[in-house]
Amino acid sequence: MYRILLCIPLMAVSLAVAGKTGTTDLLVLSSPGFPSMMMLGPAGCAIGTGPESMLSNPALCETGFSAAGGRWNLSTTAVSVAGAFSIGPDIEVGTGLVYLGRGGLIGRDESGAVTGEYSYSTGCAMAGVSFPVAGCIDAGVSAGVSWENVAAEGGAGITANAGLAFKPSGGFLAGIVITGVGQTPSWQGIHKDMPTEVSAGASYRISSILTGFAGGKIGFSTSDAYGCGMSINYREYGCSAGYQYSPGEEEISGFFAGLRYTYESSGSYTIEIAASQRDELDWPVLAGLSVSF
Repeated sequence: MYRILLCIPLMAVSLAVAGKTGTTDLLVLSSPGFPSMMMLGPAGCAIGTGPESMLSNPALCETGFSAAGGRWNLSTTAVSVAGAFSIGPDIEVGTGLVYLGRGGLIGRDESGAVTGEYSYSTGCAMAGVSFPVAGCIDAGVSAGVSWENVAAEGGAGITANAGLAFKPSGGFLAGIVITGVGQTPSWQGIHKDMPTEVSAGASYRISSILTGFAGGKIGFSTSDAYGCGMSINYREYGCSAGYQYSPGEEEISGFFAGLRYTYESSGSYTIEIAASQRDELDWPVLAGLSVSF
C-alpha cells in the first residue's frame, strides 16, 4: 500500500509533463477557495488543515464544516463549501465544492465590434478520504468533476488530488500534494491543459503564540510561486502575514494576510478573513466560517 501511495504523485507528474503546455481557464482549481489557505500563501495548498483540505491536500482533512465566499482574481465571485467526518481512528471522509463566476463580460466579433455581454463560470466538486499510512505520516486522495461555462457553451471534466502529510510531535508540520490531475472540460474542439501543480510546505511552532511557515508550488501550465510568513495566535485571536513571489510574474507577486477569531461553545466556531495583493489585478478577498465539534 505504501509503495502504491508513493507512485500516485509520480504517475501524475509524468502525465502532466507529457501534456502540452497552454493557457488554462480553470482558475478554480488553482485558487485557494478558503481564507484559511489564502493566509498561508503558496504553502496553503500543502499544509492547510480542516475539511477544506479535501479540495487541496486531502491528507490533512479534519472533521468539521467550512464555508467561504468573496472576490477572487479578475473580479470574479467565489463561493466554497466543504464538510468532513470521521469513520474510524484517524480516518476522515469529506466532500467540497468551489465555484467562481463572473458576469458582464463584453463579447466581440472578429472585427472587434461589440456583440453583447456574456458570463463565465467554473467550478469543481470533489470527495475523498484521509488515512494514516505509517507512524506520523498520513495520506489522502480526492477526486471529482470540474466544469466550465462560457456564455451558452460549456463542458465537464474530471480532476483529482493526492497528498502526504508529515505530522511529528514538537509543533512541526509538512505536506506535499499534487493537484489538478485529470481531464479538462472541452467543447466544440476547445481543449486546454489542466492546471496541474505540485505544492509543498512546512510550518513550525516557534513559541506558544508564534508560528513560521513557508512553501511553494510548481505549475505545469500555471505560474510557479514561493512564499513565507508568520502567524500569531493568542487565546481566541489569530493573524498571519507573508509575501509571495512568482518568478517573472510580477502581477501575481505581493503580500498576503489574514485574521481569525475563534469562539468556543459546545463546539468550535471560527471566523476568518484573508486578502492577497496583486499588482495588476483586483485584490482577492475571501471570508469564511468554520465549525467543528
